[in-house]
Amino acid sequence: MMVNKKILIVGGGIAGPALAIYCHRLGAEVTLLESRNESELDEGLFLGISPNGLCVLSDLIDLSKLYREYSPGAINFFNAKGKKIAELDTDHQVEKYGWQSIQVKRSSISRLLHNEMRKLDITVLYDTSIVNLKETDDQVLPITSNGNLEPVDLVFGADGIHSECRRIIFPFAHKPKYTHQLSTGSILSIPGWCFEAKPVSMTFGTRAFFGYTTSSNHQVWWFNNYYRKAEPTREEIKTTLQKEIKNNLIKLHEKDHPPIKELIRQSTDIFAYPIYDMPELEMWYTSNVCLVGDAAHATSPHIGQGASLALEDVAILYRCLKTEKSPQAAFARFQDHRKPRVKKIIQQARKVGNSKSKPNPVAVFFRDLFLRHFIKFEKKKMDWVYAYDALQVRIC
Repeated sequence: MMVNKKILIVGGGIAGPALAIYCHRLGAEVTLLESRNESELDEGLFLGISPNGLCVLSDLIDLSKLYREYSPGAINFFNAKGKKIAELDTDHQVEKYGWQSIQVKRSSISRLLHNEMRKLDITVLYDTSIVNLKETDDQVLPITSNGNLEPVDLVFGADGIHSECRRIIFPFAHKPKYTHQLSTGSILSIPGWCFEAKPVSMTFGTRAFFGYTTSSNHQVWWFNNYYRKAEPTREEIKTTLQKEIKNNLIKLHEKDHPPIKELIRQSTDIFAYPIYDMPELEMWYTSNVCLVGDAAHATSPHIGQGASLALEDVAILYRCLKTEKSPQAAFARFQDHRKPRVKKIIQQARKVGNSKSKPNPVAVFFRDLFLRHFIKFEKKKMDWVYAYDALQVRIC
């Protein structure tokens, strides 16, 4: 069904390139659009990839290259005084799921996928944004920031939570809502910091949440979630927000144990990402256009499933396109299979997010007292997330 079809994929982060590779395997002629220039692929922070995401990545790239720079996925939890209150180990994951959760730079995954596309001679148009999609009965005319492209048979929107593809095909869909939280972080090298790669240290501070880890090349990777009532503008993000964030974080963590304040002070390049809640989208596709990943169902970053969910999407969509007799049937089967799981994970992420900001003393007391027991329970509860194998699961 896909052999020799002309496919346009919008978005060159993780889901887009992964889908491009799969579509190439199906014999399609693939073009990918990326709004950034190629050098900007190295920007950004890091993210967690759990076994369900690594399962898909292992089918696309040489995962040994991903371990050249990473951090373990295990987590140690601390209260504001620096007391360890719980531990979430991941040693059991390899035997149980085949892979063990890790933290990696977003750019590392993106680069490996782009390198694979280059090997396959998949066309990538950098510095090119989608402007409009004009659908006919059997084709789509893509209009980009650099002019019109040749008509294509199918378009896949993998362009993130602020998806232009979604805006174009569903102009009346609800827009993402700002959650009054910022996700911030930085990557830095500290003279004399010579710890080996170690688990993530997550601290429930007196006024905000903070996490940091040491990567395999001895860099410090840190992230923070904190409350900010006003949604930052694009201009603020480019200009004044970084200084504001640094000053605010130092104040927010002034009563927390010392390593946190020192890491913030030494950070000269702080990234900030407003966290949005994506209202549920009734449909993910039209006759010739299908959304995947955050473009269809963005989730907050609080349980580290954004990238893994997107990779699951891609693998399931690939299998649907491979077996169904028409794109429309494949899109429908894809959505029907993915929606229940995605919805459940999004709801779980929201619950975790609510515990990361604006803590109160009573909740803090009981959290410190019972978290270690709760973590053991959560490990069992997360089994349905990590055990999901998008390459083998039955697609109803």
